[in-house]
Amino acid sequence: MSMHQHNPNANELWTYFHNVINWVKLTFIQYRKEMKGINWGALYNAHKSDLIDTKQLEKEIETLMMDDDVTNKKGIYPYVLNRQEKHLSIRAFTDNQKREAYERQKGICPVCRKKYNIGEMHADHITPWSKGGKTIADNCKMLCAEDNRRKSDI
Repeated sequence: MSMHQHNPNANELWTYFHNVINWVKLTFIQYRKEMKGINWGALYNAHKSDLIDTKQLEKEIETLMMDDDVTNKKGIYPYVLNRQEKHLSIRAFTDNQKREAYERQKGICPVCRKKYNIGEMHADHITPWSKGGKTIADNCKMLCAEDNRRKSDI
């Protein structure tokens, strides 16, 4: 906005504002209270040219809204556009779930096959959440910090 402070009028900004609002209304066919406070301008700038199946998008949003593992419902909107799971704040494994996986593996990292203390390991989904994996003990595996970091870099 500051870059427009010396403009003789606000027509350009007003047009952009309306373009963003219209894009949101056309892309997300059902309004929900979780839509308040989202940086729609950034999402519009990044995705305004994308071809989006709005009915399919609404089905996915509805499914995510009902998923107990998604603790940041507001993050669903950026997620369905850019597929970055960090927006969903998916519930982390509990200490008990981590301990159960650690004991099941006998403290051995399944990647490098070395034994570690539980504090040196990180919990990871066996079946990724993005592919329907849940945050439950049976879907938890413990990786050493290095292998978990390496996996995240890929």
